[in-house]
Amino acid sequence: MLDIVIWAGWAGGLAVGAFLLLQLWLTGKLLGVSTGFGNLCALGSKAKFFHTGDFTDPFNWRLFFLLGLPLGGLLGVLLSPEATFSWTLSLGPRYDSVFPSALWARGLILTGAGFLVGYGARLAGGCTSGHAIAGISLLNLPSLLASVLFFVGGIAAVQLLFWLA
Repeated sequence: MLDIVIWAGWAGGLAVGAFLLLQLWLTGKLLGVSTGFGNLCALGSKAKFFHTGDFTDPFNWRLFFLLGLPLGGLLGVLLSPEATFSWTLSLGPRYDSVFPSALWARGLILTGAGFLVGYGARLAGGCTSGHAIAGISLLNLPSLLASVLFFVGGIAAVQLLFWLA
């Protein structure tokens, strides 16, 4: 039987950082998710935006990187003897107390939140992972500022959510 080692957060962070630097050194390409999401959108959209620039060829490595993220997580759960897998829209008991209990309403809220995150990623010139992992590791000042604002915005939104509930 294959034993899966659960990594400490700091070890996982070092592994992601090392992968990012190795990828940059070998390919000259930065690690991020929003461009891969744009490639995914290009497959189902005729909008001109999704067929120019980075999205000209939707079947590039970024699309497969994006698809590999959830598949890698699923593989990790399936190979782990202690982990269990279940489909859910629950974000934990604290969030369950403020979100509607109807599955359709919860799905609508989470989908809307996902669209806002995607819009913010395009507005900021990249996603949170691109700025916080790639940008900061390359000492990019705008990425540092964007990452700080992502965290401040997230903290403010959560505080507002729980204050309203």
